[in-house]
Amino acid sequence: MSSNAVASLAAFAVLLLVLEWLRRGLGVASDVTRKLFHMGVGLWVLVAVSLFDDGVRAAIPFLVLAGVMYLSFRFEIFAAVEDDGASLGSVLLPLSCAMLLLWFWGDRVYVAVAGIFAASFGDTTAALVGRRLGTRKYRTHGHPRSMEGTLSLFLASGLTMAPVLAIVGGLDSHRAIAFALISATVAASVETVSVYGTDNLTVPVATAATLATLVRFSQ
Repeated sequence: MSSNAVASLAAFAVLLLVLEWLRRGLGVASDVTRKLFHMGVGLWVLVAVSLFDDGVRAAIPFLVLAGVMYLSFRFEIFAAVEDDGASLGSVLLPLSCAMLLLWFWGDRVYVAVAGIFAASFGDTTAALVGRRLGTRKYRTHGHPRSMEGTLSLFLASGLTMAPVLAIVGGLDSHRAIAFALISATVAASVETVSVYGTDNLTVPVATAATLATLVRFSQ
């Protein structure tokens, strides 16, 4: 195993331990620590792009993390990243990271990063805002949602994807902003119908596929 892979796994281990300390030692709510985990995993995708020169090697640490998270889900190892219900969200996020890195590695790897950011930051913002500030409620497949949460997902996704498209992807500012807004709309729409944590797979995949299509037909 390469030193970069070891560094990635070590970073994930430190993240999990810190989040457990925040939950147990400081009493931080588990929904907050879980979303911090999602943000940390998403940010590490950007680091992985710079560390690795091969998509398979970059994906392996995320696949290992997905396996660890499945064990945690089954045996309640890391309570700081587990949902109250039967949700595989913390498994599906690193799995989606690995999938997108393998799919878009190369000249279009920024599409993978942007798609993952839509889930790591957009969906995270939606959950925290919706749970704490959401007043305009609606339900999809029996699961509660809020207009405030959906709107915050759209805004956070667009704001985090646009810089990735411009800086990492090298798109001009007009295309970066336009593509980010279109893809953020897709992300918000997909999240509303995704339940049991599946949004951590459906949102990044749908967002990345949308971005890839937009980039392809704009060239």
